Amino acid sequence: PEMALPDGEYAIARAASPAETIMTLCSWGTSSVEEVNSTGLGTRFFQLYVYKDRNVTIQLVRRAEKAGFKAIALTVDTPRLGRREADIKNRFNLPPHLSLKNFEGLDIGKLNKAEDSGLASYVAGQVDRSLSWKDVQWLQSITSLPILVKGV
Repeated sequence: PEMALPDGEYAIARAASPAETIMTLCSWGTSSVEEVNSTGLGTRFFQLYVYKDRNVTIQLVRRAEKAGFKAIALTVDTPRLGRREADIKNRFNLPPHLSLKNFEGLDIGKLNKAEDSGLASYVAGQVDRSLSWKDVQWLQSITSLPILVKGV
């Protein structure tokens, strides 16, 4: 069971191939890179944030490489999340029956209940806000996959 669709990103990956389009899996997805890869043919990119703990970033990249993803889509416009009024009002947290599948087995913080938004608290605690071109160069040094730098 996924948050918006019964098969979540898995269903999107299955639909992308016959549509001859690229499917980009969010690193915070509720389907893992392995699950998405199991859908068969198709071009897949892995969306990535650089974590304060670089070992977490390395492990995510390795999993995407092993699963056959063709590129890394590096998000660089998230030094902090925007003020999401609905998330604050609802105190957004991932429903208990879902998990961030790409982080299973990694020693990293969870989306815990917070006074405002669990997602905002998680990002503030885990994602490296000081991203620079040096970090892009570092990412290039750990993977042979093309790196797409993306932002709004």
